[in-house]
Amino acid sequence: MTKNKDVSWLNTSWPDRYADGFLCWLIPWFLLVDSVNGALLQSSGTSYGLAVGYKALILALMLLSLSQSQPKAVLLWAGAALLLLVGPALSSWQQSTNWLIADVQLVLKILSPLLGFYYFLSLRKHQPIAAQRLFYFTFALSAAVLLINMLLGISGLGYSAYQPLDNVQQSFLGIKGYFYSTNELSALLLVLTAALLSITWPISRWAYAIVSVLAIGMALLLLTKTGLFGCLLLVSIIPILFMQATFWREKRSILLTAVLLLALLFILVIVNFATLLQALGMYNKLQFVYQQRGISGILLSSRDFYAGQIWITVQQHYADWQSWLGVGQGGVALQLKKYFAELDWFDLFIFYGVAGVSVFIATFAVFITYSLKHIQLASGRIMLLLTIVLLAVSAVAGHVMTSGLLWLPWALCNALLIPSSEQQLRKICERHS
Repeated sequence: MTKNKDVSWLNTSWPDRYADGFLCWLIPWFLLVDSVNGALLQSSGTSYGLAVGYKALILALMLLSLSQSQPKAVLLWAGAALLLLVGPALSSWQQSTNWLIADVQLVLKILSPLLGFYYFLSLRKHQPIAAQRLFYFTFALSAAVLLINMLLGISGLGYSAYQPLDNVQQSFLGIKGYFYSTNELSALLLVLTAALLSITWPISRWAYAIVSVLAIGMALLLLTKTGLFGCLLLVSIIPILFMQATFWREKRSILLTAVLLLALLFILVIVNFATLLQALGMYNKLQFVYQQRGISGILLSSRDFYAGQIWITVQQHYADWQSWLGVGQGGVALQLKKYFAELDWFDLFIFYGVAGVSVFIATFAVFITYSLKHIQLASGRIMLLLTIVLLAVSAVAGHVMTSGLLWLPWALCNALLIPSSEQQLRKICERHS
């Protein structure tokens, strides 16, 4: 009796085989590398380019592999990168070359989710077993690294999630271990939570409950609205997305009771909201922000205020054609200290003009379309939910399209969550049919 083996790699060219093999070894460690990068930065003041070099190597290998199987896609990707850099390049004569280098780095971050997505789809096509193993190992290892970092943070090591505000007494500033960016880590937590909840629900309700508690606990430690409300939403809705039509008909009374209980819980939270914020150590900070910027300051963390300043500055100092092409990061930094509004769609327009907004729209359009193609599967519905959540986060809180931490697991989840869950989904369908 012979064993089934994944031999499709024999039909690929040698660059594909070696690049794919090296990538399958490199990718699972991405979060550990970022954590070590943060630890070096804190201890010695420099990371020696560890994370940047590591991710550049991954991007180069992905481009090498795709150049063999999808050369037109690679050319399109390179063309998009050049188009994004037209505006900053035309404005670069006013700036230091360091700003043009920064724009090249940011453009690579912006285009990386789509590159990773199409690479992982190609890997699944040619090496399905390797792709499935990569998916599970990457998310299991990433969850372990994130949990360890949170435990290190609780023990007093690593960074605080936020810096203290002047004249505001804060008992707790949040923790994030050795990761540098709080907002990027919050978005990453949403992707990891969605993937792990999708894996654990069909296998074990206890495992689902443990992942849920850990995810919400880490969101509370990060002290981000994005992480907390996003995790609560995913934990609440993912089980519903697994259910079939027959379940809704048979369990109508139970579901109605659950909805009423959730409504009651929501009312209790609203009534005791101030007490809850004081318990979390967030009350004084939010009260200060409210006094300074009003309700929009709390909801958007003053991003609308900074966006307004950036918009006025660009209109005053640049011609219309420059604003349509983008002025780059340096074009804003010449005039303002705070040159990121942290609203992805807005920042991409300011930096890269119409091309930047087009890439923003195209990225989410590709992921939403792919999810809708698999909407009959629970994993497809989960990916649609996650994409919509990340779109909302990107639009009002940023650090999704511009994240160097998020693109790899986001692309991996979009491309491989659905095929990795099909067998489990069939069992669920049989159970509820």
